[in-house]
Amino acid sequence: MIRYKKAKAKNKPMLIEYKLLTIIPYTKDDSKKLEIIAYVNNMVSKNYKDFTIIYHFFKPIGIYLIKDKELDTLFICEKYRNKGIGSKLMKNIQDKIETIKVKKENKKAIKFYKQNGFVKEERNKDSLILRKGD
Repeated sequence: MIRYKKAKAKNKPMLIEYKLLTIIPYTKDDSKKLEIIAYVNNMVSKNYKDFTIIYHFFKPIGIYLIKDKELDTLFICEKYRNKGIGSKLMKNIQDKIETIKVKKENKKAIKFYKQNGFVKEERNKDSLILRKGD
C-alpha cells in the first residue's frame, strides 16, 4: 500500500539525504559537492513543509517536491523502482505540474518522464526542461 504524507521537521535528515541522491550522482566536479550539500541543507531547512513523503505501508521510500507548478524533486529508493509507484504518482500529480527540470545526465529519469507524457522543451548548460505533451 502506497500513501503520501506531508513532511515534518523531524523528517529533515531524510529529505536532505534523498534530495542529495537526486543531485550528487550527476555532479562531475567534486569541488562543487560541498557547495551542493550546503545548498540542499539550506533549501530543505526552509522548505521542508513543501515536501511530500512517499510511504510503502509505514516505511518512507521516497519524496517529491512541487514548487510553482514545477516538479523540483522526485526520488524513490532503488528497491522500489520499476514497480509502477512513480507512474502512479505521476498520474496523481500531473494536474499540479507543468514542467520538470532534470539533469541531462539522468537518462533514466528523462526516459521515465517521457514515458509519463512529458516532452523535451528546453536545454541549458546541465539540465533539460520537460513539459506536458499534448
